[in-house]
Amino acid sequence: MLKKRLLQVGSVILVAAMVFSAAACGTGGNGEPDPSDGNGVAPDEPIVLSFLHVFSGPRGEAMDLIVQGFNDSQDRIIVEHEHVPGWYGGLLEQLQTLAVANQTPDLTIMGLSGHNFLMDGLGAVSMASYIEQDNFDLDDFFPQMLSLGFDADGNQFALPFAISTPLLYANIDLLEEVGLSYVDQPETWTDIRSWAKTISDGTDADGVAFQLDFDTWQFQMLLETHGGQMADLDNQEILFDGEAGRRVMDLWLGMKHEDGSWPNMSGGEAAENFLNGDLGMITATTGNLTAFTAGADFNMGIMLLPLYDDAQNRNPRVIPAGGSNIYILPSEAAREAAAWEFVKYAMSPEAGAIIVEGMGYMAARESLLDEGGLLSDYIAQNPQATRSYDQVVDLSDWFNWPGVTGARIDSIFLANFEEAFLQQKTGEEVLDDVADEVRTILGW
Repeated sequence: MLKKRLLQVGSVILVAAMVFSAAACGTGGNGEPDPSDGNGVAPDEPIVLSFLHVFSGPRGEAMDLIVQGFNDSQDRIIVEHEHVPGWYGGLLEQLQTLAVANQTPDLTIMGLSGHNFLMDGLGAVSMASYIEQDNFDLDDFFPQMLSLGFDADGNQFALPFAISTPLLYANIDLLEEVGLSYVDQPETWTDIRSWAKTISDGTDADGVAFQLDFDTWQFQMLLETHGGQMADLDNQEILFDGEAGRRVMDLWLGMKHEDGSWPNMSGGEAAENFLNGDLGMITATTGNLTAFTAGADFNMGIMLLPLYDDAQNRNPRVIPAGGSNIYILPSEAAREAAAWEFVKYAMSPEAGAIIVEGMGYMAARESLLDEGGLLSDYIAQNPQATRSYDQVVDLSDWFNWPGVTGARIDSIFLANFEEAFLQQKTGEEVLDDVADEVRTILGW
């Protein structure tokens, strides 16, 4: 069904793009300039652009549809895309290597934790002037998502490609087995811990898992909801090792060691256990929605993140946005202009529908969710796909460490978390040790 729907959407893109192409020859009826050699003269040969991203498998197939739809829509530009393994960390490492050799691609996506490095470290091209030149209408986009691509002055430097939030996926059958009501969703993280223990004590399944394979996204989510911050960059001060960070570690280690409700496993293993019915709840990205929906043979529900940190409701929900922006990397003017043409296509409603259906990410355009919109059939079949939009007002920026330090710092966090999960360190020791290492790396 999904493949059929993707092909249908791809056909819509192709038809719409052919109309665009016919109208856009020369300066065209829409007034959008063609990519050129800088003198208004179209090149004799198509401009071939390179595009690096992290998507493979079904998500890679969805990317195929978007790229092929653009290539078929006109004969001036050819985009060649390639998947880089290792998720955003692997992509960032590849981009750094290519930059040293002066061989960066024309286009890339990047996880939101790498936004500042794409701007400052790789010299990505701001889209603000293109948006103004083409009068590209941004009114249909969620403003919270647009802000994820701002530069320091609030200009639209990049655009939201595949945005996600964390969600709590739940096995409703397991909840009901132990007398928990899915309708009465947990309002606090204290409730989540209680629910997880009830599931693990009352069934053969484990209670909960957090996916922590690649980065510190979910740690930041809990830290900020508990009233903390990662760091104060202006004053060069580490903050994650304060009271909020210690409360997060107490929560996690309490579930692991005191309650026995969160087993020590990788994020991939946790996802597999969830789909096998051996895990009651999993905190994971919106990007897992398509795979979980297709793979679960039980009654699956999606819960929003708890509204507060604890029973005293001391801190409201904060959700660092996940996913990626799309970027244009520096080249000749004609290539940058050609890359902007692809960005516009990737931001179209038709491409946005593919990103939602084929990849499981959120729609950047609000109109895609409207009745009668391109996602109407998909939403009718997957009504829970709209859950993440109920918490979009709580979006915040994914924290960016200075320069290229983010991936290294994340790896230090994850290694120390694992030591705590194996009972080789206390939560307090983890935070103190990571803080010391980060200060050394940053020279603070």
